Amino acid sequence: MENQKNFLTTAPYKGTRDFYPEEMRLRNWMFSVMRETVLSFGYEEYDGPILESFDLYKAKSGEEIVERQLYDFIDKGERRVAIRPEMTPTLARMVAGNLRNLPKPVRWFSIPNLWRYEQPGKGRLREHWQLNVDLFGVDSHRAEFEILLIADSILKKFRAPNGSYQIKVSHRKLLDSFLKNSLKLNGDQVHGVSKLLDKKSKISPEAFETEIKPFLNNFKEQFSLIETYLGSNLETVSKIPGIDTDSVSFIRNLFQELGELGIDKQLLFDPSIIRGFDYYTGCIFEVFDTNPENRRSLYGGGRYDNLIGLFSKEQLSGIGFGLGDVTLKNFLEGHNLIPNLSREKTLFFPIMDESLFVDTFKLSKELRENGILTETMLDSAKIGKQIQIAEKKGYRYVLFLGESEIRTETVQIKDLVSGEQKSLPRKELSDILKKDFQL
Repeated sequence: MENQKNFLTTAPYKGTRDFYPEEMRLRNWMFSVMRETVLSFGYEEYDGPILESFDLYKAKSGEEIVERQLYDFIDKGERRVAIRPEMTPTLARMVAGNLRNLPKPVRWFSIPNLWRYEQPGKGRLREHWQLNVDLFGVDSHRAEFEILLIADSILKKFRAPNGSYQIKVSHRKLLDSFLKNSLKLNGDQVHGVSKLLDKKSKISPEAFETEIKPFLNNFKEQFSLIETYLGSNLETVSKIPGIDTDSVSFIRNLFQELGELGIDKQLLFDPSIIRGFDYYTGCIFEVFDTNPENRRSLYGGGRYDNLIGLFSKEQLSGIGFGLGDVTLKNFLEGHNLIPNLSREKTLFFPIMDESLFVDTFKLSKELRENGILTETMLDSAKIGKQIQIAEKKGYRYVLFLGESEIRTETVQIKDLVSGEQKSLPRKELSDILKKDFQL
């Protein structure tokens, strides 16, 4: 009996994806729309290393990331390093390292790939890409104004219809004042209750009640107050004893100015928005999909005034958000917002005869130099077989250059969708393809 060879699996690592050309077209389109939108606000693109010191995340990422989700190891130089699970700590390090040379405000963005060791599920993978948009050096609510405007503009750029998403806003100082002043909790209690509030939507009401009970001194009274707080609006929350009314005024003014730009229908005050990262200090927000089949948070962010204090005595206010490619794709699919990304914008050029190889490539070179995408076959074969290849690859237009076309200085073009075929003059070919065929 022959020994059976054990082949390696063709499946990618759990929680990651292979991007075949069709998936890559979708990813590139998503990235280009995000990039175009953020660039239109004057932001500049940056990047950083995928490996950072473990201490960077230990100091400022949430404990769930550091203790359970971080990919970390000891390198050959006996240094403990980690694969980045988020971009904000890297951004803070870079800004702090060049702070005196950076003109303020600093408007930066990036689309890095990030890694977290967590159970893969809908909208959640171990490796994903994330648009990060950050603004440093503006203390007033105008920073929140611009960041929320960008967050809204991105989905509008994807042609998201009215009512397809909601931007929920809260404030960390509002939460802190409620926990410390209204509930009169101590440090450990504040920490425990805030963590439970952050995961409340992910567990059952019974589990939430059971888990929060040990952190409350007077369960019945305090739990009732928590329910009141979570169900409040901008008018009623300010009536809760001990609440930070400055935060309420901040959000009210922010909503008023954003409303004048026409995005007030998307905005909603929601005190249940917590944001798990330890570095948030002010306004926080999350964008939610309203599709009943995908009713979840798409992305979010907030203000982190103390972040660069890890690296410098100087202080610099910052605010930003992160939009992951997995949740964005789910949103676009759920609302039928993904356009036809087939290869209709690229020409397919078969080799009619081996003797015409050089002539065919001369013309395809000329077309590419004029900005027209062209795939040219490398070997001649039966025309029917070459057209089958074009159809399988998703092409719409096929060019034909035979001996008769060379003599008459023309080219034949065929529309594989309609079946129509016509002759075009060689000298005006590029202009005609751009004007009449939108290539």
